[in-house]
Amino acid sequence: MQPAFSAGALEKFCYCPLTWWLSRGGAEEKEEALAAGERKHEVVVEELKGIESHEVKARQHETAILYFVLAATIVAILGVTFRQRIPIDITEIFDVLALIWLLAACYFLYKAETTATKEERLVAERVILVFAMIATLLAVYSVSYSFVGNELLSQIAEVVALLWLIGASFFLYHSLRASAIARALRQKHSLIDKTLSFVDDQKRNTKLFVSQKHGLRGRPDYVVTQGDSQIPVEVKTGRTPRGPLFSHIVQLSAYCLLLEEDTGRAPPHGVLRYEKMEHEIEYGADQRKLVLGKLTEMRSALAKGEAHRNHNRPGKCIGCSRRAECPEKLA
Repeated sequence: MQPAFSAGALEKFCYCPLTWWLSRGGAEEKEEALAAGERKHEVVVEELKGIESHEVKARQHETAILYFVLAATIVAILGVTFRQRIPIDITEIFDVLALIWLLAACYFLYKAETTATKEERLVAERVILVFAMIATLLAVYSVSYSFVGNELLSQIAEVVALLWLIGASFFLYHSLRASAIARALRQKHSLIDKTLSFVDDQKRNTKLFVSQKHGLRGRPDYVVTQGDSQIPVEVKTGRTPRGPLFSHIVQLSAYCLLLEEDTGRAPPHGVLRYEKMEHEIEYGADQRKLVLGKLTEMRSALAKGEAHRNHNRPGKCIGCSRRAECPEKLA
């Protein structure tokens, strides 16, 4: 069975094979740089998770607004009703109508639980809610006509209606605030009109993408749905280079390959996000071949039992997180 490598290990190998080799032996990285990078990634993860949570809060507050406004309307109408003088016989009509709407709600409830698809069930649940509200409204009106001409009850009802409207305003404020936060986070992470389908959270057991065929595994920082495609996004928290680094391109291409294996559809591209710049990296046959070629080189190094520095750039060595343990470092 061929050895499996992570996309992160592949990135290290492409940066410098010796860096990857030392990491396999447990060589320690620069703790400060590593900790700083992890903290930045945690911030990104929390912000991405915050998008969904704030959008959920906004929807919940919108539902609360609907209930509060509906309640205020019902109570306000009751207040007006208490001032009027209408024959009590009309209550029988309201009772019959309330029963009809309640029976209709029961029918849709039965349909939702037995024959409806997932999409139809959502529609049915909304219809049930509306029908039940109407039945409740009619039943309340039926009872209210027993108190017609009561000035005190009328005044109390109008005060209660005002309080419900104040409650609706409270939820409106929080709904708008949550929506604004979610929209700002979407703009920050270039997620306007895109669906966030996966976020790599190291604190939780998130999905690991695996290719048994190619001996590759990994988790991109997050994945967005764009049209029919799943687009991997890799966030780099260090300095922003003039252009995308080769090792980062190969790592991102590895994620594209994993998503291709997972979904059966190759992403047209992946996204590399640096602090001050973002790059769309095309994915196709050439990038796939590059990833598989580097995996072959890694297995060859394992078979030989050694790996060596592949560059003569002192600046690259100075920036290496495993420089202290490297036997081939420059300068």
